[in-house]
Amino acid sequence: MVCFDASVRSAYVSSVVRFLREQLSRECAGLGEPELRARVERGITAASTHGITARWDVARYIACQLCLGERFDTDPAHPWPQAVLARSYLTPSRKMDWIERHYLRPYRRRAPTVPVP
Repeated sequence: MVCFDASVRSAYVSSVVRFLREQLSRECAGLGEPELRARVERGITAASTHGITARWDVARYIACQLCLGERFDTDPAHPWPQAVLARSYLTPSRKMDWIERHYLRPYRRRAPTVPVP
């Protein structure tokens, strides 16, 4: 994700913005397009620090940031996701599955759609 060329990355960012606005409309309500795009960009970078690079997993990571705070992965208020992210025996997708089940389901509005450019 981090090393995509600019046009592919821009298309991915746009798809994640659409996904977030559809699935987490209340959490996105106060954010303008530039701020939400900037959050997605920061989220891509933050996810990669945990080895999370698959498109769908990155989108879920960014959704967690929107719901729990941009620094949920280091915030003492959220020790459980931090513990999951630190488990080296789990794949990045499995980590996001666990975190999504525990944290994101209550926020979701409709069935998920996979963001792809």
